[in-house]
This record gives sequence, C-alpha cells and structure tokens, in this order.
Amino acid sequence: MILALLRLDFYQAFRYNPLLFILFILGFIYIIFLIIIYKKKKVLVLPSKRFWIVLLVILLIYMVLRNIDAFVYLIPTEV
Repeated sequence: MILALLRLDFYQAFRYNPLLFILFILGFIYIIFLIIIYKKKKVLVLPSKRFWIVLLVILLIYMVLRNIDAFVYLIPTEV
C-alpha cells in the first residue's frame, strides 16, 4: 500500500488496504470535531484511552479477518 501511495496510485493503495483510508477519513472528521470544541470552549480535548482501544481492536479484527478463507474479499488484489 505504501509503495502504491508513493507512486500516487490511490486506487491500487485502496485495493490493498481500504480500512486505512476509511480510518483516515474518520480521523480527519474527529480532528475537526476537536478543533470545533477547542474554539467554542477553549478547552483542549485529547483522544481518550477508549478511542485508542477501539481503534486498535478494529485494526486487529480487520487483520485477522483478512487472513481467514471465509473473508476472501478482504484479501489485497492488484489491478
């Protein structure tokens, strides 16, 4: 995926690992949400431990599922 990103081949990078693109978009939305809170309340809110644990669990589940034969559609493919 990283090599495809370095070649600016975003379609192939997405085919290799779509979860990271989805998490990037969700992370971007979360950061914007934190900025809005900071601007309104002047309080710096950092991601909680729960946030990092949920993120780690999602990544681990995805990594395990893509290696099980029943989830063959999660295996990286090339164009």
